[in-house]
Amino acid sequence: MRIKTFTMTGLLMLAGTAAFAQPPVEPPAGDVQMLNKDIRNDEGDLRKNEWDAAHDQRDISRDQGERNADKQREERDLADGDISGAKYWNRQRKDENAEIRHDRKDLAHSRRDIGNDKARIAKDVKVRNNDAAKTNKPRGKR
Repeated sequence: MRIKTFTMTGLLMLAGTAAFAQPPVEPPAGDVQMLNKDIRNDEGDLRKNEWDAAHDQRDISRDQGERNADKQREERDLADGDISGAKYWNRQRKDENAEIRHDRKDLAHSRRDIGNDKARIAKDVKVRNNDAAKTNKPRGKR
């Protein structure tokens, strides 16, 4: 019993001193590599969202042109006295307005995604640079 107590206390003392004697843990290089991969993926998402936003803007411009042409046709038909033609172009114009609203909503989502992507990239770059600075920092005197 007495031997077990001395053995246990000795082991505990060794374990305690070993725990305090370890050097500070450096962040592994894998973290920086993982952050670089995340940054590259985020930049790909950013390019895709910017393309989507440009595509949405082109759709809005095209639909606005069609809507304006429909408005001119409606006014021409009214001037000529063609009421049924004017009603047709009015319906077409309303359809174009619905498409424009939908495209503007898509554009707003794309712009929000772009902002989120830029914020995520900035955060990852900041963390990566901080980790790299810790890894490359000299330890001082030994």
